Amino acid sequence: MLRSLAVVVFGSLTSLANVAAAGTVSGKLELPTAPERPPAATRGFLDRVENPLAPARSVPVTTEMIVVLEGAKPSSPGQVTWELVGESFSKRVIGAPVGAEVLIKNVSRTARTLVAAEDAKLIPSGPVNPTGNKSFRPSEPRIYTVGDKDAPHLKGVLVIVDSPYVANVDDSGKFEIDNVAEGSYKLRVFYKNAWLDGTTDVTVSSKSKTEVNPKVPALPVASGKK
Repeated sequence: MLRSLAVVVFGSLTSLANVAAAGTVSGKLELPTAPERPPAATRGFLDRVENPLAPARSVPVTTEMIVVLEGAKPSSPGQVTWELVGESFSKRVIGAPVGAEVLIKNVSRTARTLVAAEDAKLIPSGPVNPTGNKSFRPSEPRIYTVGDKDAPHLKGVLVIVDSPYVANVDDSGKFEIDNVAEGSYKLRVFYKNAWLDGTTDVTVSSKSKTEVNPKVPALPVASGKK
């Protein structure tokens, strides 16, 4: 019994030591010039013209980006929440570690039947009703395109990564990842539906904040075709 107690205490101390040795990785992506707006996918009665009173906003790109630190395996991946808001997802692109519980919460007023194009069995069948949810645990690194066949405009990208360290990027390109264990990592950037070329080396020390400002290569231009 004393031996068992000693093992439990040692395990707890080891866990606390790992937490104490964790640091924070934050930074801001050095973004390239935003790609031009793609041509209209559908044509109305009039051709699209530039607004003479105010310039058109540049194409938002950070809303479709995530950053990942590669070099560690998920151990307790926890839960990642992805919300349905109105006619879209709260985040167009979201990342989750392998084995994490992905919880899709419907906070809109419309029921949706969601399916991953790459694996029809990934999401439990049946609609996600307003205030309801669906959860599942992806078991391998993969990119999933999630949508509702009755709402072609509703598309989201779920990126499953073999790392516990993944974060979204805010409008200005900033990101932050907490509780990163000491060690050396490779930072990668995902945009829209694919990984961008290149990685950035990141070294994390205990109880410190590591700043890194990766330079993002030129972004692919959308064709405007469906």
